[in-house]
Amino acid sequence: MRVTQEQQAERRPSTPVAGSARRESALAQLHRTAGNAAVAQLFAPSAERSREPAPLQRITEHPGGSYDATPQPGERGPYFVAQGPEPVVAMGGGGEPRDIRERLRYELAEVGPADAPLRVADDGTLAVHGVDEPKEFYAVQAVVDTANTALRAVGSSVELVTGGGRSIGVGGQRLLRVQPTVVKDATPASQMGPFVSLLRSTCISVACSLIGSEHSKRARAVLGGGDGGFLLTPNSDSDTRANRLASAVAQDTTDTLGVDGAVTAAQGGQVPAGDLGRSYGEATRDGGRDGTEARLGINKYASPGPGEGFGIFSMLAQDNLDHSVSPAVDRGENVWGYHFAAVVARSLDGTCQVTLENYARNEFDAKARSELYDVLYQRAKKGGGWFSQLKPLLDSDDQQAFKTKFDEVLAALVTDPEVKRTKGKPRIQLQKDFEDHTCRSWFFRVYGGGPGESFHEQQAASGFFNNPMTLRVGRPPAGPDAAAQ
Repeated sequence: MRVTQEQQAERRPSTPVAGSARRESALAQLHRTAGNAAVAQLFAPSAERSREPAPLQRITEHPGGSYDATPQPGERGPYFVAQGPEPVVAMGGGGEPRDIRERLRYELAEVGPADAPLRVADDGTLAVHGVDEPKEFYAVQAVVDTANTALRAVGSSVELVTGGGRSIGVGGQRLLRVQPTVVKDATPASQMGPFVSLLRSTCISVACSLIGSEHSKRARAVLGGGDGGFLLTPNSDSDTRANRLASAVAQDTTDTLGVDGAVTAAQGGQVPAGDLGRSYGEATRDGGRDGTEARLGINKYASPGPGEGFGIFSMLAQDNLDHSVSPAVDRGENVWGYHFAAVVARSLDGTCQVTLENYARNEFDAKARSELYDVLYQRAKKGGGWFSQLKPLLDSDDQQAFKTKFDEVLAALVTDPEVKRTKGKPRIQLQKDFEDHTCRSWFFRVYGGGPGESFHEQQAASGFFNNPMTLRVGRPPAGPDAAAQ
């Protein structure tokens, strides 16, 4: 149950799992505001804004009950499903080991149209459930067909399906319920349950799989209209090529940096000079590099289509402040090194994009160390005999001590001799169960072309990034030519 480097990148700086359940839960709650909830803040009414002209919006809010949800012949299943905010210890869940009936699960609840607000594209061809982590979106068939053509072209691991679900009427159009299905590297087990398993959970691994990358941490930054680009291979915190590009943008005081120069800077061997986060944040603040950003197609001008994605990176300042706003802000400990999100659909007019995202569900580890272990421990001790000598888990226990104690508790519960014979096997099987469930915790989000609606602006407003830079990303070249990009 080790926190991987990929997971650390999605919650920088990392914190020890022991004794941190409360911090992890707080972080998980904060993350869920990073997208849709941030838009609510951006468009919140205020006395100052009420005096300004209304901004052009590409996404409109439709409250629950304001659209046509009359059941159509042959339709079945839920209209919407909401996922609980935190994992809970639940009974059952299937899988091995057979005698461990307690599992960690995110609770799911069906939501009716009367209680489900929508975020609708300007042209009315798609709508996303207006909650933090929606499990479906609605669209006309042409949106789905166009998206699937693009996804197949890049060798994506998923396609979109509409068959047999629900439909709703919005603005005179009938929209179909859309969900993903895994078409690449899938197993029968990964397709079981109410939601398919995307096989991976960390943000970059999911995105790379969806854009057709052969590597779980390799994508290609796409600049301009696709005329130039460079390879991205982030480490646990950032990407050196992205950092070099940010430095070049910060230094472009004459507004002359083009695609070729940006690619050269990103691929060069020069280490960004000075305080990168501060210089880049101050340079891009309040539209300070708007012309450069527009030419390069970065930040709010990054506009990937289906089969491509977004990559947003923090540029850390020496004082750890976010200088992209004035005055500079201390974002605390909840700053992410980067986040990736794959685009799987786009409204027919091209103004709104739907992403399919996930992130490292580190609260599963914290919950396993606290509530799940205690539940299993108490049940195992009831067996008497040597099991009465089992020890409770301590906050001071490191990962190895946790694994040892977990194995001892599971050995007390598992009666199958074949399972008991292999040390650690019950824990490994239970860990796989955890991982499988987190891989089913994906969600959709919608981003638009109006003020404050872009991926870059929504993520920057979330407070999870310092001095952020957003890039359009696509599938990298395969084979030996990949390293040269």
